[in-house]
Amino acid sequence: LVASFYAALNSSMWQRLPHEKALKLLNDLCFPEHCPICAEEKTSCPRFVCESFVSKTFASSMAQEETFPWFDLTAAQLRESPFSQLLEGSEAVRSHLTRLYQGAFGDRPTEHRGLTSTDTSFTSAAVEPGVMVDHKTFFSTTASETSSKKLEETTDNGSKSS
Repeated sequence: LVASFYAALNSSMWQRLPHEKALKLLNDLCFPEHCPICAEEKTSCPRFVCESFVSKTFASSMAQEETFPWFDLTAAQLRESPFSQLLEGSEAVRSHLTRLYQGAFGDRPTEHRGLTSTDTSFTSAAVEPGVMVDHKTFFSTTASETSSKKLEETTDNGSKSS
């Protein structure tokens, strides 16, 4: 998810779209005008701001018509970023993005909040690797475990040479 959003911002940079317009597009896409989540909870939808994707210091230095910078998608996935912090810290953002994802694939939640049980078990498998979807399909954690080990090795080697 983090890489997808930063890739969208990279695309907006290539199109020379000012960061405020890029944010408006993301907000319009992710937080619809008539949101069932917010209508039920009588709240307003969360909104992305510049600091959702870049540091406060960098955001404060951006001119209004300036584009977002180019983001290294690998680094965005491997390191903590403002967007990963937002996802971790905001139940409202996670809930809205989950609803958007589920709606895009026709997987409707049985409840309206957060990651909930659904009509299919695919959502559980996507959220929790290693889950059996049916008698023939198993989502393995081997690839993620392998990349985590390599990341740990790289971190350990980097800290030893410092």
